[in-house]
Amino acid sequence: MVVGGKLSSEGAIGLGSSAELGYYEATFGLMMLVIGIHEALITTPMTFFNHKAKTTDDQKFAGKMLIISLVFSVLAFVFLMAVSGYHYTNVTENPGLTITMLAATVLLPFQLIREFARRWLLADIQVKQSALIEFLFAGLFVACLAFLVLTKSVSAASVFGITAIANLICLACWWMIYRRSFTLGLGGTKSQAAKNLGYGKWIACENLCSVTMVYFSQWFLLVKLGAVGAGVYTACVTIVLLANPFMLGVASLFAPRSAQEFNRYGWPGLLKMLFGYCLFVGAVLIAFSAVLYFYGDPLTSLFFGSQQYKEYYQANFDGINTTTFLMSIAMPCFGVSFLLACCLLAADVPVYSFYAALIGLIATIVVNFSFAEPTINTAAISFVAGAVATTLSRAVLVWYAHRQQTNLV
Repeated sequence: MVVGGKLSSEGAIGLGSSAELGYYEATFGLMMLVIGIHEALITTPMTFFNHKAKTTDDQKFAGKMLIISLVFSVLAFVFLMAVSGYHYTNVTENPGLTITMLAATVLLPFQLIREFARRWLLADIQVKQSALIEFLFAGLFVACLAFLVLTKSVSAASVFGITAIANLICLACWWMIYRRSFTLGLGGTKSQAAKNLGYGKWIACENLCSVTMVYFSQWFLLVKLGAVGAGVYTACVTIVLLANPFMLGVASLFAPRSAQEFNRYGWPGLLKMLFGYCLFVGAVLIAFSAVLYFYGDPLTSLFFGSQQYKEYYQANFDGINTTTFLMSIAMPCFGVSFLLACCLLAADVPVYSFYAALIGLIATIVVNFSFAEPTINTAAISFVAGAVATTLSRAVLVWYAHRQQTNLV
């Protein structure tokens, strides 16, 4: 919102600083690809293998996982540096994107290790400690962001830069407190990495499908409607994704507890926990959608609204923005879908979660292409269709996995 909205350094025109918003989105998408692989091959296996480690092996297990995460972070740094170098040497007319990618290259290792630290604390059910680290990061980030705004220094690269600084400070505090919880050594690290790959390969495939499903409509609109239409759609998506911290927070809390519950009490305990969490998440996100029914347009206009934004809706939808509310309908589905995915992982059938994500991606693509004249509202409908298809598929596959593992099939 800051990079592409009213607080951007280039002023409150159009959708904010359209160039910087483009740089940020393009680079952030690349980072999300790497972060998704890191999650699939390291932090998620850590969460679900952690409860199987013996108490005496906790420090060794944590040390092996940290080493794997560090090696992955170095490889990610090299990868993004290579991409930045390729862009610099082959796309000389667009140096701004190269600068943004270099800033993201510096950020990425710190972002990956902080995510490891957060998930390690949650895997050990240290929820309060994890929250404190997150609050520290949020405070540092907001303070640095305020400095950029006051000094009119906001850009995609500068935002990535302050994120790296906030991550570095949080990691220093985390390591000072928890360094004795890790026994670092190469023994068994290779076998643990192979075990992670065996478990996480389907999660990586699922993440690829899920990220593509979320971004496909934006890419589709960029081709069909151009930058302005895709930009208006992106503004609406950003407002809807305000629910993401809540969904990810609940999922991060539910994931380790679902693994423990399944390990202790099997399917009865897991399904009982799932039902309670689904009621809570569903109620909160339905309320969120109701709020956006009344205030979706004002909120979108507040952060991204400008003469260009208003003119687009005036020219295409009689001045009425229903796109934000349409997409918000998907949020209760996504919230429940995250919980169902955790259940499939706890039951050690991650391939089922991949199947569901693939079905959701196919639904998104089919619905997008089914409209003769695509608009941002038809893209919003496809976004909802993908969310509904994924959630229903995961619910059916949870039911099937339960019956299969309890010898009912």
